[in-house]
Amino acid sequence: MPRWIMRAEKPLEMRPAPFFLAMCAAAAQIGCEQPANVGAGLAPPPAVAPAARRDASAAPRDTPAAAASPAVPAAPPAPADAITLLAGGDVCLGKALGQELLRNPAHDPFAPVAALLASADVRFVNLENQLSDQGGETQHRLQPLVFTGPPAGADVLARAGISVVSLANNHMWDYGKSAFLETLGHLERVGVAYVGAGRTRLQAYAPAIIERRGFRVALLAVTGIWNQGSLWQHPGREFVAAAERDGLAAAVRAARKQPGVDAVIVSYHGGTEYLDTPLPQARALAGAAIDAGADAFVGHHPHVLQGIELRRGRPIFYSLGNFLMKVKRTGPAVELAMLARLRLRRGAAPLAEICPVRSEGLGTVPLAADPRRADTEAAFAERMRRLSAFVKGAPAIGPFAADGCAPLEPAAEAAPASPPRVAGPIR
Repeated sequence: MPRWIMRAEKPLEMRPAPFFLAMCAAAAQIGCEQPANVGAGLAPPPAVAPAARRDASAAPRDTPAAAASPAVPAAPPAPADAITLLAGGDVCLGKALGQELLRNPAHDPFAPVAALLASADVRFVNLENQLSDQGGETQHRLQPLVFTGPPAGADVLARAGISVVSLANNHMWDYGKSAFLETLGHLERVGVAYVGAGRTRLQAYAPAIIERRGFRVALLAVTGIWNQGSLWQHPGREFVAAAERDGLAAAVRAARKQPGVDAVIVSYHGGTEYLDTPLPQARALAGAAIDAGADAFVGHHPHVLQGIELRRGRPIFYSLGNFLMKVKRTGPAVELAMLARLRLRRGAAPLAEICPVRSEGLGTVPLAADPRRADTEAAFAERMRRLSAFVKGAPAIGPFAADGCAPLEPAAEAAPASPPRVAGPIR
């Protein structure tokens, strides 16, 4: 195993002083900088929302170029009081799936989950690879943990209706800076927004703001994992957002102050691979984000499911598992994952559902279309029951509907169990 591959996060460092964060938020119009080794930009100015990273589909696409002005202007429609966001975990369009896309650029690995994707106004995933042309290579021949998706991967995301992707993860520098910048270009080419990375430090830490029917949701993304050592000490710190508790809380508060923002979602890439339980760092980060005003916290990277917590009525998904990613390990623990479907409501906590999916081959099968539905549903319910013992404030899972999704319902709090364990077969 290469020494530069990190398997667990280092303890969160309390780098930016609260006084500096307050100054940073106050300097909204002029920006602010920190020393290069301190992770500048953790509290992005509220005014920062680069147009290149907004969801291109936020504006109506069928508006005529010119139309006669009516005698009496029509009143604008009232903004929606709620929209639905669907969040998935790790998506990798490299490795074997990347080769399939090179052979057949029209291949649609999201086709089995099209109905679930269509049930939401905003669709989010963590894009666990760069999108770059490496002369037909989608996985390094000597380093199997270095991989990239081909440029056609951006078109795959766009055809599936993915609204926004997180680029704050440990694979965003696999083929270096040039491939990273190429990734941004391909996403911009197809109109898929991205968050957690950018061409400048301020862009990396700025929220992506998606608007649907007058309802605006701000998304933030950070990573606690970096394959090339410490992100704080790597050149990538200028382009990818690192996880730090106080800085993330300040960023959530700043996003809340952006004009018209109705909801804030935080994406976090971190933890230990194949571990059933969230690390203390993840718990502290999630708690700080929710307490600062986030409506939901969405985690990924462990490649297995972890528990769910309700804090102040807001859901914390410590790990959604693999949405569309083939990993080296096999077995039910890594095959099961879930999508989080959130009914975001203005001025109220979201209504949350979970939608199980199961990895099969190079794709994923939703519960509603699973030929093994009864077995998968039972295995998923048992696994979540066991994982809930490790999380304080775990919700109850309601009955699964015909579409394969089940609501989360508040349940009595129980003390977290210990110790953590590496995921094994479901029993």
